[in-house]
Order: sequence, then structure tokens, then C-alpha cells
Amino acid sequence: MRALLRLTTEPPDSGGSDRPLDFHRRLPGYQETPLVEAPRLAERLGVARVFVKDETSRFGLPSFKILGASWATYAALRERLGPMPDGSLSHEGLQSWATPARPLTLLAATDGNHGRAVARVAKWLGLKARIFVPNFVAPGRCRAIEDEGAELVVIDGVYDASVDAALEASRGADTLLISDTARSASDVVPRMVTAGYTTAFAEIEQQLSRAGDDRIDAVAVQAGVGGLASAGTSWARSTRRGRSARVVVVEPETAACVMAALAAGEPIAVSAKEVTGMSVLQCGTVSLTAFPNLWAGVSCCLAIEDSWATTATAELSACGVRTGLSGAAGAAGLLAAFTGPLAGPVRQHLGLSSDARLLVVATESPAASEHAQRADMIAA
Repeated sequence: MRALLRLTTEPPDSGGSDRPLDFHRRLPGYQETPLVEAPRLAERLGVARVFVKDETSRFGLPSFKILGASWATYAALRERLGPMPDGSLSHEGLQSWATPARPLTLLAATDGNHGRAVARVAKWLGLKARIFVPNFVAPGRCRAIEDEGAELVVIDGVYDASVDAALEASRGADTLLISDTARSASDVVPRMVTAGYTTAFAEIEQQLSRAGDDRIDAVAVQAGVGGLASAGTSWARSTRRGRSARVVVVEPETAACVMAALAAGEPIAVSAKEVTGMSVLQCGTVSLTAFPNLWAGVSCCLAIEDSWATTATAELSACGVRTGLSGAAGAAGLLAAFTGPLAGPVRQHLGLSSDARLLVVATESPAASEHAQRADMIAA
């Protein structure tokens, strides 16, 4: 386990007046995902309350990723096609709106959930999808992407190699790259993917308000390339919530690209070649559009071993949230931070008392969390 403790600044203005939540509410099958309490975990951490946003099912998919994929695709196509009609949207209405864009293939790189989400959005819109995956992605995840009707392209190498392949393919005609990571700070689509994730935090805001206790002192969010963590940072630092919540970013020990970037003061690559049970977090480079917000707002970055995530899945199961190792990584980070060898300095830095209220996000269901154990699936 490693920890990076930081001082924060004010986050940059996120800009834009669009509300992805309003768009998502119009889509067929929209339902607000649950916000549940984890009293056993709170007791173990020595705090008053722990809330868990249960993102293990969104629009029939086993993760939150459809929020970013759908909003980014809509935002990109809106530039060509104009806005969708007002009111609730049907699958027929979505396909009718997208008809002028055909023939068009949506492209994405993924280590699981994002690619499946992009493939689902393509199906909604009657478009094609081609998804690039690194060769460590488990067969179950690959089959799930193909079952959405997408063409699957397996790339020898780490996740970043699949990102490069998707970017190269996007230079072809009739393609649109829906990437959740940016190689340039000016990339628009990855920024829109992150904006789509804000729907989950907008729901949390409303759910806490309805419960009559909207105080959150710290939020722990897992990071692959950093998109969800950036969305969580924006929410936690929002002035409308009064005192800003501390932001804790959690990564696998073997793929801590956000920690490396925050320590260096700029995005740098890590190898991310070692297999981790937190497989969808196995990314080597932070998204360049996410980095400024993370730099401004993250108080603590943790790199943890898989054993913490294994314990966290049991703790979340005790409150009715079933998730896998990647999905439980935020809670795992809190367990490592509050009960591990660095508990004293981490807790002191975060300024959290026994009355603290904490938030984590369970990001995928066990059905999505199958992962390969064979190290030989990683290209040398």
C-alpha cells in the first residue's frame, strides 16, 4: 500500500450549461440507482455513516459506464444532427434521429465496461460498433461486448495499446471515436464522457437531500484513467454543498497512473502490465482531460493491493451491494486508509473525526467483474 497526501486548490470551471441528468432521464429504461448505507463498514472504519452509490446496474448493463458513453455520443452527434426532439425518447425515436449519420461506426478502446457501453449505445442508435481490447481482457467480458453486436478487435499489449489502435482506426471514414481517455487536453469526447458520469453524483445530491442529511466529509472513488474520479471531484468540491468533501482516489498498486501523475505534477505513464483483480482499473496513463481537475481537487491518492478489495466486497455485500474487486475499490481504499499501516497520517491529513460521513461508489456488478488470472495473457 502507498499513499500520496496533497494540498488542494480550487478546481477549474467545468463550463457548460448542459445537464446530462436531464438527458439520461429521457432515455428508455432510465432509473435512479440506489444510495444505501453500510453500517458495518462505518463501524469498522470508526465513522458515523458510510453511503454507497450502487452503480451495479444502469440501463440493463452491469456498470455506470453507459452514462458517459451515451452522453458523449449524443453530444458528438448533436453537432451533426441537431438536438433530439423534446420529451421522452423511445428506441425507435433514437434510431430515427440517428438515421442521417449512417453509415457510421462507433469506435472505443476498453478493458471491459466502457466498450460494452459504447456497443449498447450504437445498438440503440442503429449504428455499428468496433471495440478494441487488450489481450488480458477476460473471455466473458469479450463475449459480452460481442453480444451487443459489436466487432471485437483484440490488441497485443496493455490497455494503452488498445487506445492507440482505436485512435488510429478513427482516422478512417465514417467512424466516430467515443474514447473515455484523452491523449490531448483539447479532446472533447473524453470530457463529455466524464460529464456523463456526473448524473450519478447529481442523483446522490438529490438522494441525500431527500434523506435530510446531505453532509459528506469525504468521497473515495476508484480510478482507471480518471474520468469517474474527475466527476466525483467536481461534485465533492462544489460550493453549493458548503464545506467541500475531501477526495480520495484509489488505484491498484500495480497500475497507479493517477498517483504517478499527481506526484510528478504532470501526466506520466506507468507500465500497468501486472495482472490485478481490479482489472478494469489496469490503466497506464491518466486522461489528459481529467488530470487538471484531479490535480486541483484530490486530497489523497491510494495505491492498494487486491486483498483490500477482496475484504471490501464482503463489507459491501453485508449492506446488500454485490460487486467485484474493481467495483469495491473505493471502499477498499477506505479500509486501507483507516485500518492499514498508514491509518494515522492519512486520517489526520483528511481531518476526519468519528462523526464523519463518507461516500463510495460500487461501479460494477459481479457479472461484469470476471477477470483473467493468467499472467501470460499480458504482452511482455
